[in-house]
Amino acid sequence: MTTGQMALVVILPLYILDSGNSLGAAALVFAMRSLGSMAVNLPASLALARFGVRPVMLAGVFMIGFGALVLAISNSTFRIALATLVFGAGMGSWLLARMSYITQKMAIHRRGKAMSVLAGIQRLGMLVGPVAGGLGVQVLGYQSVFLLIAISAAATLIPIYLFCQPVTGNVVPDNSAVQPAYNVLTLAPKILYKYRKVFLRAGLFVFCLQFVREQRRLLITLWGASLGLDADAIGFAVSLTSIADMLTFPVAGYLMDNKGRKISGMLCIFTMALMMILLPFTGSYGAFLLVAMLSGAGNGLGSGIMLTLGADFAPEQELNQFLGVWRMFCDLGAMTGPLFTSIATSLLIAFNTTAVVGILGGIALWRLVEETLPKANPDSEE
Repeated sequence: MTTGQMALVVILPLYILDSGNSLGAAALVFAMRSLGSMAVNLPASLALARFGVRPVMLAGVFMIGFGALVLAISNSTFRIALATLVFGAGMGSWLLARMSYITQKMAIHRRGKAMSVLAGIQRLGMLVGPVAGGLGVQVLGYQSVFLLIAISAAATLIPIYLFCQPVTGNVVPDNSAVQPAYNVLTLAPKILYKYRKVFLRAGLFVFCLQFVREQRRLLITLWGASLGLDADAIGFAVSLTSIADMLTFPVAGYLMDNKGRKISGMLCIFTMALMMILLPFTGSYGAFLLVAMLSGAGNGLGSGIMLTLGADFAPEQELNQFLGVWRMFCDLGAMTGPLFTSIATSLLIAFNTTAVVGILGGIALWRLVEETLPKANPDSEE
């Protein structure tokens, strides 16, 4: 599933540009993924509490496939934007369901490794997806690649249905019988107020982190296009960033479960902020590749940090509801970055602003967020 998602990350902005639209239009359509994900978090969290993990995960993957199918048959920017919105909603539901499943299954001192492995699997898709998408566009065309993404989603439904069983013997107890009553309108305000200290501190960090991460994906593609690179060259560059990402994600799991969540998060966001400063100075393909790979290494050092912090701060009694609002915060950051790029007067302004957001997010994590790794760590001797 992640292979198809990461192929879309590269080819969607290029598809909008090749259709004769501006950089701003490409960034705006790209932001629809995060908007869809953000919009679905609250209803998905309520559905998780009521129906469980598997139905929500199946619904999410169905929406991903449907969105990709509509992309394959659409020829107007408006319909492409709507299809991307649905695609993003499916991504949000799918990720929230997996996050809830692992949170309930894993003890806190093993959670960092579990989340980093989940993030590592996503990065395997990031390795294959961009280069496959870029080459697919060159050989088959955009519509055929969108159709292949839809087929991959249909295939993903089978193992989810067969193997994603209801949670039993979970680490986090099921307190659904005593959970407060929420609906879509009251969920976010009540959770935000009740856990306002967490969201004003840790929430600020994950907002900045997701802002920088989504900008990293978009700006690498747009800067490559500004250098005159074609889709397969840009896809190859993004796949190389994923190699660097995959080489460092095991380090993230070790750091989070042995040295603390904060050191992993700060290394991640500060390294990506540095990449945002350096990338506009690249004028050759070789320099472009090197800086892009630096961003991948930085992103890998924070593999699973957003998921792990959300799981750590989530209260047992309101697990799914809290995670839904937490994901909404993350998606708000991911949506804001591309929206800012869509109205920025130049790519240079987008790069500089993103670097500043990253630095501020790292400082917020360092100064405002408490360490959530327990001091007595059973894995510390491993």
